[in-house]
Amino acid sequence: MKRFLNLSVVLLVFLIFSCTSSHSSNDSDILPDADADSDNIATVDDDSDSQSSEIIDDYDENAEVVYPDPVCIYIYPDQEDSKLCFGPVKTNVKCKANPKENEYVSVIESDNSFGDTEESMDINDDFVFFALNPKDSSKCQNDKTYCPNIYGCNRKDEYVYEIVSSKFIHHLFAVDGNKIVFNLWDSVKADIYKSDLLFVGDLTTKQIKKIADWSVYGKMQMKYPIVAFRDYVSNNPLILNLESNTTRKITDLKCNEPPKIDNRHLVCIGKYQPYASKLTSDESWAVDLETYEIVPISVLEHNSVEININGIYALVDSGRDFVYYDNQLGQLSGEDIYSFDLKTKREEKWTPEIKGIFEGNFIAPSFEYPYFSYLANETENTSTGVCYVLNIETGEVTEFWGRTSDWPHIKDRYILEDGYFPDKIGKLPDLPKLPENADELCEDDNPCTDNRYFVTDGECHFIPNHERCDDYDDTTLFDVCIDGECKGFAGTSSDEEMVLVEAGTFLYDGKEYEIEKPFKMDVFEVTNGKYAECVAAKACVEPLRKRSLTVLDYYGNPFYDNFPVLYINQFEAQNYCNWLGKRLPTEFEWMKATWDGEEKTYLWGEEKPDSSTYPDSYYANVGFGYPGFVGWDVVEVGTFPKDKTIGGIMDMSGNVSEWTTSEWTKSLCETPPCKGKFGNDLVVTKGGRYFSGAELKTRYYSTPWIHSFFVGFRCIKDIEKPKNEIKP
Repeated sequence: MKRFLNLSVVLLVFLIFSCTSSHSSNDSDILPDADADSDNIATVDDDSDSQSSEIIDDYDENAEVVYPDPVCIYIYPDQEDSKLCFGPVKTNVKCKANPKENEYVSVIESDNSFGDTEESMDINDDFVFFALNPKDSSKCQNDKTYCPNIYGCNRKDEYVYEIVSSKFIHHLFAVDGNKIVFNLWDSVKADIYKSDLLFVGDLTTKQIKKIADWSVYGKMQMKYPIVAFRDYVSNNPLILNLESNTTRKITDLKCNEPPKIDNRHLVCIGKYQPYASKLTSDESWAVDLETYEIVPISVLEHNSVEININGIYALVDSGRDFVYYDNQLGQLSGEDIYSFDLKTKREEKWTPEIKGIFEGNFIAPSFEYPYFSYLANETENTSTGVCYVLNIETGEVTEFWGRTSDWPHIKDRYILEDGYFPDKIGKLPDLPKLPENADELCEDDNPCTDNRYFVTDGECHFIPNHERCDDYDDTTLFDVCIDGECKGFAGTSSDEEMVLVEAGTFLYDGKEYEIEKPFKMDVFEVTNGKYAECVAAKACVEPLRKRSLTVLDYYGNPFYDNFPVLYINQFEAQNYCNWLGKRLPTEFEWMKATWDGEEKTYLWGEEKPDSSTYPDSYYANVGFGYPGFVGWDVVEVGTFPKDKTIGGIMDMSGNVSEWTTSEWTKSLCETPPCKGKFGNDLVVTKGGRYFSGAELKTRYYSTPWIHSFFVGFRCIKDIEKPKNEIKP
């Protein structure tokens, strides 16, 4: 388990000047190269036509809700149809904003007189915000059929209020406290002017200001004073600071979807550009909002789909656990949600196991301590799911709505379902916020426990972990926490099924490298049966998942005891090797053992995999190059006799890739020690695998804390203690 830090929402006061006549000094753009023509925004005193026919003059006399008159401006001077009004303005339509605990309600009924709900939804102390596209096309530019405005359901009197209204398109917005950031899309003049503008408004003072020409960037998120969105053209995340009037583009990242932020980090799913050519899949990354440092969260081929962030706790909706069912390669299930603690570098799977041919999919993570929400799909219709909320302290699960295709998110103890169906809001039980000094409240100085303060009961909980520790006994080479205590193991093992790899030189891309000390390497990848012996001794933890790509009862089933163990991260693999008095190899030790001093493309030589000669040329358990082969899974170790080094080491071209201890470098390191940009947070996995090709030079990069069904490991044993990793 992990310590959780509270999401502290910092509400700062942002001084915004209301719009005056065009080209006023108070109407300057934050972005430096704003189009001058799009700055022609004028105020207007008469706001009477801004109100729809359903807006009423008097508030409900029983409701103590009073707001100033709306502020109206012209986007283009002297063009009556370009008027934009910033409310709130009360209407005569009722709504629902205050569900009871563990209840959800539709904020506005689908048969309302205004229009259809859109994709954005947010909340503050006064309103539940949503967008509606009008049913009456005369309310849009040139009688177009799409021009959503922003509305709010007042949480005091439960009437609908107009917040932003015009004939333009306002379908994207974000709220933090009394500040709202929203777009204006001029679809008529999109070819003449920049198609989007971005505004910020203060809901208390009614001050409104254009802050940027925006160019259709998509969904945004605000944690005042930071607004985060995505560049529509480059897909780079953009960070807009409303206080300093600066925008920063993170050019090293490309995001598939709009980024998410909290007060500390921006996170997104996509590619780290300097390494983008090394893997075809998308990974998850975090950007420190103060230093702009980029750190990996979950990096592995076929990995991330969706991500969210709360404090130091990131939740990744991961596709790396897909399982094939129905004997069809395109039929996938098994999507799960993992958490990652940016402080402790630990990963944990939160979604439950589902047994059966179809495992189900778990998507759309959202988190606000101690509540974690997700969608669970246990049918083949993967476009929808049941919304659940889990209290991570108590394990209590609450179902909110039975079927939705929208992706809910938690904010301020409410869960919001925004989408193209009637917007819903659910109420989570009120609990105190996690104290900022939670780590200090429960410190017991025991390295074998995670000390956590629970807001649910206001007490300290001491949860045993399985970390490395020190029992202060020099005769025990491997120490680990077992049942809350630090216990040591002598780390002795035999050399059975190990091969001697002599010291000496080897070629890699034509360059000569040298391994100074001999070592022994396991003939086979570590198997389920061998790893289970370490689990029985309580020195190792069980694999995170007990299945393979296509087999649900894989680990623990005697039939698969001689198959490679899966779902073991690098730390757990290192623990197993240390338990036996061994260790994981470096990248160069792995290559020295593979090539036997002779550089070659495949373990059997230079013959390229060729589907036309399958199965005659099927020399290793790999998928790439043999589209006609069947299986798509691991096989028993030693199955392929030609997948063997001269010394007798098996399965280095196929079956599973293998963990090493080498840091990832963009190009092959030539001057040891090999130091990568991300240090030990991004390491090299080596070897061909059933999920890809057999080339021995292939270098995959991966975060060491993650688990998968196509990465395993083998150990090496020092004959003499090495002084250096390698010498070129």
